[in-house]
Amino acid sequence: MNSAKNLAIEASISPRSKQKEMDIRNWIAKKESVCPYAPGLARFVHMPAIEAIKMEHVYYFAQELKAFYDDKINGKRVGRWMLMPHEEWESHEAAHTYSERIFWLLNAAYYHLMRDKKSLNLALNQALPGFDRGFKSDIMNPIIGKQPKRNADTVPAKSLFYSALSPLYKSKKFYRYSPHALIPLVYASEFEALSVKHPKVTENVTFTMAACGLREILGDELELDLTDFRKELPHWGAIVDRSAAIMRAQANGLSSKSPEVMGCPASNLSYFRLCNPKLIDAFYQRHQSILPTLSRLVDISGVRPKDLIKAAFAGSGLYVVPEYPEVNGYQATYH
Repeated sequence: MNSAKNLAIEASISPRSKQKEMDIRNWIAKKESVCPYAPGLARFVHMPAIEAIKMEHVYYFAQELKAFYDDKINGKRVGRWMLMPHEEWESHEAAHTYSERIFWLLNAAYYHLMRDKKSLNLALNQALPGFDRGFKSDIMNPIIGKQPKRNADTVPAKSLFYSALSPLYKSKKFYRYSPHALIPLVYASEFEALSVKHPKVTENVTFTMAACGLREILGDELELDLTDFRKELPHWGAIVDRSAAIMRAQANGLSSKSPEVMGCPASNLSYFRLCNPKLIDAFYQRHQSILPTLSRLVDISGVRPKDLIKAAFAGSGLYVVPEYPEVNGYQATYH
């Protein structure tokens, strides 16, 4: 992109859009985002209105993607690509639909740059293979570019991890909250490097996400003993895994203790969301002595154990749509 075109694009950005960018930059600088990948050199792009999957948008994103790959500041690679939608989203469902549209366009743009016509067409038809789907068919491993091979030690250098954030969440502490609609992308290799070099950071993020998920459905005023919750959270995860194993066993006529009924975390969560709440009630009642935090939350909120565990493991896919539970026909709130 030449300098004249850069100036034309800059001139087209409204003062309101510039203010939104400044709001997000300040929010990150104040470390109000729970994401450990938020700080760092970032390239902001104010997107035009994009209402469909079209080749004209693929050309646009291919140009911007190449500019991001090439971008350096003082010799250092710019590692965050912040895409700002033209308009704010009006609902979680709208945010999910829009963010998935951009996801496929970005993958099409990547394969356009790689001159891979077959993969480009698959992306345009939202049919690229290798993506895990969650309970509501949401993409659980949102990667732009080549998918890392399962159990591989290396991650493709140009592959980017994609997520979508919005101000629609009730809790500003929720891990997908942002002051404005935002689609951040980070080099996927950074995720792998952090998990290997600093596993404690990854563990802390998982715990923080669980606590934030509870506050999203029960309110920021929720009193939660974080030390006790950290100790208990693995038991919640065990309930997810065990219920998934039982469901697989029933579906395939196998023993629930067979190695064949074990699954990956994303798959286990999908099965967990499908299981009968009475199964989770049974686990809860049987093991209540080692679940004091869960017991307290059930008592103060009236929310069933399954819904509380589901909130703690809300997911980290393309866009997280909260599942607010109901108590006696009304949306649950914490008092």
